[in-house]
Amino acid sequence: MNRTRQNQIVIRVNDYENALIKKKVEQSGVNQQQFLVKAATEKPIVNTDGIRGVVPELKRIGINLNQIAKKCNEGRYIDDETLHSVQTIGKELNDVWQLLKQLAHGRVSGGL
Repeated sequence: MNRTRQNQIVIRVNDYENALIKKKVEQSGVNQQQFLVKAATEKPIVNTDGIRGVVPELKRIGINLNQIAKKCNEGRYIDDETLHSVQTIGKELNDVWQLLKQLAHGRVSGGL
């Protein structure tokens, strides 16, 4: 017998994973081998390790926003310094958003 795919990969899954794979195979309209080969070779792999470095920055920005929101809710006057803080936070959030988009597309490696 001359097979074009002569290598075999064996994996172990639990009952839930097995049922989920079978359900997805059934929905795909192809056999299990075709489904698994396609899933393993055609899906892009995105390393999300860099996102861990973003979390402390987002927490810091959130704390600043909460402090500003508290002032607003208390009906306090928003001075120029606070307004500048809001603008700075907006820029920082945009920077974080851009970084997350780069991470999602695999253009950033490692930590932040």
